[in-house]
Amino acid sequence: MHDPVAIANFRTKLEAEMAAGLLDNAGIPCLIQSAEGILHGPLSPGATILVGETVVSHARVVLGKSPPEGSQPEDAA
Repeated sequence: MHDPVAIANFRTKLEAEMAAGLLDNAGIPCLIQSAEGILHGPLSPGATILVGETVVSHARVVLGKSPPEGSQPEDAA
């Protein structure tokens, strides 16, 4: 995977693994980045899903994270 892009954050690694399953079923390779099991404390460190830059839009649609129709792209400010 070249130039991974973070597309979604989750409260737990388990939630990220479930989302990764959806991406896998859609044929989109992904990575889960998590510090779970490393940090000790009252808060869960959560997890982030990363995908290749060429499939960002498709992955966001699969996860229901696409911007609303008619909105500006994130980097068009």
